Amino acid sequence: MSGTLKLTHKGWDRRPSAVDVTVRVISIDDRELGPHHQLIVFHRSARAISAREFEDALHSICRPRFPPAFSPRHRHIGCAISGGVDSMALAFLFHRLKQEKTLNASVSPNEQFRVGDNILGKVRAVIVDHGLREGSDEEAQKVAHAIKTKIGDMVDPTIETINWESELGPGVDPKTHPSIEPLARKLRYAAIAGVCQRHNICSLFTGHHEDDQYETILMRMISGRGYRGLQGIPNAVDIPECYDIHNVYQSGYLDDQESASPFWTRMPTGKRMKKYLKYSLRDQLDPQTLQYEIAYGMRSDGSQYFNEYQRTHRKWGDYPPVPEVDAEDGGIMIYRPLLGFSKDRLIATCEENGIPWFEDHTNADPTFTPRNAIRYLVKHHQLPNALTKPAILQLAARCRARVAAEEAEAGRVLERLYVHDLATTAGTVEAEMPRFRLPGGPRLSRRSSVWRKKRLVHYRTIAAIIVRRLLSLVTPNHNLPTLADLDYSVSLLFPELRLPDEKEIPTLQGEPKGYMISGVHMDPLIQPDGSVRWRLSRAPYQAKTPAPTLRLSQSALASRFLKEPSEWAWAGWTKWKLWDGRYWIRLRHRVPCPVRVAPFEAVYQKDFREGLLLGQKVKHKELLASMLKAYAPGRIRYTLPAVYAETDLSGFIQGNESYWPQPPEHLRRAAAGIAEDDHSTPTPETVTTKQLQKHLTKEQIHELLWFYKEWEDEQAASFRDYDEVWEESRYLSNPSTTSPQSHKNQRKLLALPTLGLSLPGIYDWVQCEVRYRKIDGDLLRRGTSWQRFKFWRTRDAGFRLRRRETLLERREWLGLKRREMAGEVPVSVADAFRSD
Repeated sequence: MSGTLKLTHKGWDRRPSAVDVTVRVISIDDRELGPHHQLIVFHRSARAISAREFEDALHSICRPRFPPAFSPRHRHIGCAISGGVDSMALAFLFHRLKQEKTLNASVSPNEQFRVGDNILGKVRAVIVDHGLREGSDEEAQKVAHAIKTKIGDMVDPTIETINWESELGPGVDPKTHPSIEPLARKLRYAAIAGVCQRHNICSLFTGHHEDDQYETILMRMISGRGYRGLQGIPNAVDIPECYDIHNVYQSGYLDDQESASPFWTRMPTGKRMKKYLKYSLRDQLDPQTLQYEIAYGMRSDGSQYFNEYQRTHRKWGDYPPVPEVDAEDGGIMIYRPLLGFSKDRLIATCEENGIPWFEDHTNADPTFTPRNAIRYLVKHHQLPNALTKPAILQLAARCRARVAAEEAEAGRVLERLYVHDLATTAGTVEAEMPRFRLPGGPRLSRRSSVWRKKRLVHYRTIAAIIVRRLLSLVTPNHNLPTLADLDYSVSLLFPELRLPDEKEIPTLQGEPKGYMISGVHMDPLIQPDGSVRWRLSRAPYQAKTPAPTLRLSQSALASRFLKEPSEWAWAGWTKWKLWDGRYWIRLRHRVPCPVRVAPFEAVYQKDFREGLLLGQKVKHKELLASMLKAYAPGRIRYTLPAVYAETDLSGFIQGNESYWPQPPEHLRRAAAGIAEDDHSTPTPETVTTKQLQKHLTKEQIHELLWFYKEWEDEQAASFRDYDEVWEESRYLSNPSTTSPQSHKNQRKLLALPTLGLSLPGIYDWVQCEVRYRKIDGDLLRRGTSWQRFKFWRTRDAGFRLRRRETLLERREWLGLKRREMAGEVPVSVADAFRSD
């Protein structure tokens, strides 16, 4: 039967995710139906996302990262735009939200709309051109044009093109690379991070939606992931694939605090300042200390109070106190506010507001990527009910709830964890593990072996979470081990949680033994009362494994030509580099040879010790050994970063030798003012730099410059040759072995920056700054022992106060040594490699 229907609209049923349109059939083939024969038809369609829904999604995931901090300034945010419907809808929603939340200058900063830590400013849309298909550059231009014309000036597009030649080499087709998808992902995030750095962006938003979540969980189910892997895509996470870029991955907070106008500030303004000072200073004044200061006075730098306070709980030995290395924080966070919205709603949002989008034809190829295959399977095949999108999303929600419950329970257990010492100077942690006890009771179910085994497995999971969080403080690896990889660690660290079949394992019998996992050495320290305290430190480097190294080339010849060494100009600071996955390090120098940061080696310990002593009394010769024993005992010292020069600089740094070789004979005669036809006057053996500057002509100066350049090229060639044998000359697996003398003479140990030790005068030639990577502040806050409350967060004002106390202690120690030596020059321990 065929015919035409005439419909009339009846009404709308507004729901969060769809619109129900009710229509009534009033006629068929122009024949009007009676009231009793009219039909009701329901048509369901997706609903566009409103600005209020998007605002709620932002507030649910964009929580302040530094809650006590306050920022009254606007800050740009970033959006990763691919041109698809998801990213275009994301850009439009930010534009719509910006319009509805118009920032009025009369509104106080507390009342303005915030995204995470910052007031919502301009949106920077980052478009990455991968260049993997023909016409991708034109498509990127079209996407940028559509954002400018269809969305508005509140969203500013920026196009970044990936340079494949710099990554793969010239002439290599990236399409032939066997792992093109992960490589493109890494380069894409690096390009986006570069834009965020230029525009000081710390919040990046992506357009991942509900369908992406569904496909991701299906892929992980196929690969056999557990319930922790089936949580799906997180809605907030640190930017991936940028682990070694400073101010991008978990770093940059200290630079912000040291700037003239920091973005995050803890200091309130106005009336809040008065109230803050009133309540913060109320409990900090000690009446006895105040009376002492009134009676005897206090030094202008406050050292009197600090020294009296520190002397009550710490005694100095034959070494000065060393301030802890500041730990980093901050970086770029990725937020995904559209994970709760389906792709149909994003399409409806773009269609309703006239926003164009662009489809990538490679997404329809099921053979291109595994995700395309999953997408094709879902679209063209009928899946079982257990694999449909509602069922999979419910499964992910249950997995997230289970993981959240386990993390919360682990947080409660951490209250019984004692972190006795976290030394960022050497990257070590000493902790005493909490004890578990299976609950008992009269119930028969608690006496059954099945129930006890189930509870035992649960407690082992909680213990594995604690161990993994402890490992995160020390390990050089970015990816922490899975909970399943920590079974042996749990059995060794928590004897009460051993499974019945593990009681016969020989390595678990008797006293606990040290072992290594994830680049961390676990060393048991048996206490007098029989308890076990575990020390976590960086595992020693293997002899055949390349050691972490940072190399800085020599200063330019133009900055040193015809100048005395004391007049050489400084090179700029290098960028912060991540050394060994633990320390952020940057250098600057003005020496004529490359400078390298590498692990400390025992073969250079004797020369370094003699350089520190400078011929002082014998009783001070063990200063270096005492400091290493106190702060980096055992093999931990061979994981410390050390600054080396690839030649011996002690001669001309101390002013005993001249760096420049003497020029050829005819240039020496010209510098001495001897005429060319004067053959009776002998040629001087040496000439000074001032003579060269005064008497040489322009042509002779160019000749001298070429002479010096050839001489330094020969020196640089020896440095390059030594690069090849640098790793071969390491004997870190056996520190007692000495390197060949020819290798030993080619480099000089200048400083141990984390311990504040450096050769005298080296600070005027080489400078180094060191910071520790981000640490788990929540773990330290929960588990720090009352025996030594050093710090739990580097951004805590109390930690900076205690760091200041340590520096004052260091100065007083040096003063005491001066008085002990009755006016003699003390042992030179430069404070060059730390900041006040």
